[in-house]
Amino acid sequence: MKTNARFLPAAAVPMLAAFSLTGISTAGEETVTDADLLLARNPIVIKSRVRVADEYTDLDGGGSRNKFILAGVYGFGFNGHDRQFGIGFELPVLENDPEGADSDTGLGDLKLRVGHLLMDDPAGWRAGWFFETEFDTAADDVQAIANQRTQMAGGAGAAYAIRDNFVLATSLQFGWSADQGDTTGNKSEWEGHLTATWKISPCVSLNLDYKGVVNMMEDAELYNTLEPSIGWTVGNERNIGLFASCEIPLDDSSTNCIAKAGVTWFF
Repeated sequence: MKTNARFLPAAAVPMLAAFSLTGISTAGEETVTDADLLLARNPIVIKSRVRVADEYTDLDGGGSRNKFILAGVYGFGFNGHDRQFGIGFELPVLENDPEGADSDTGLGDLKLRVGHLLMDDPAGWRAGWFFETEFDTAADDVQAIANQRTQMAGGAGAAYAIRDNFVLATSLQFGWSADQGDTTGNKSEWEGHLTATWKISPCVSLNLDYKGVVNMMEDAELYNTLEPSIGWTVGNERNIGLFASCEIPLDDSSTNCIAKAGVTWFF
């Protein structure tokens, strides 16, 4: 195992959900890095990988929702670099368990994503952009908790290593819908993140993410959430990353919390 590695820009940014968590590498090597693993759900990190995750939503007043996610990214580039561009997918299985009614399970909406890493400096900045489309493919049984529409989003993100073990990351995206859902209507919103990551050991990091969503369809109303999380690596080559988190809505009285956990394998 390599041990003389610099901690690269890293943070878990949940909303960007899939272009890249913690491994060790020396400068200049095209291999899994600490930043890759910590950013397992961030579009600005592009590395070939498979991710499996689960999100459990506890609803106020009873009832719950569950989302099991299978996602993958293929990273590629030119001139010997394999992390310049990426294409990815995300396919969820949804379960709706309302209070006092039978539960329903079915495939959710398929999401496809492309991204481009513009800056990848191990000693400082990492930045990139992405575009994604989420199709209206959910099964009829789970349409009540699906998007009910085809929607798209484009955005960019950046991360900066303030110290070897402390990184700040930020991102901003705009999402809109191509059509209107029966009960969800149209989508037009800005979503921003500010994330702090502190590496407390060679294999473990702590993260705190703030998310702000401005819904342009509701008189630009702002919704805020906080999501503390922990990430760590396993395996002889530390190319397997694990994470667990809890997203806490500050303005949504219908949701108590969203518990998340998952694993990412880089190849």
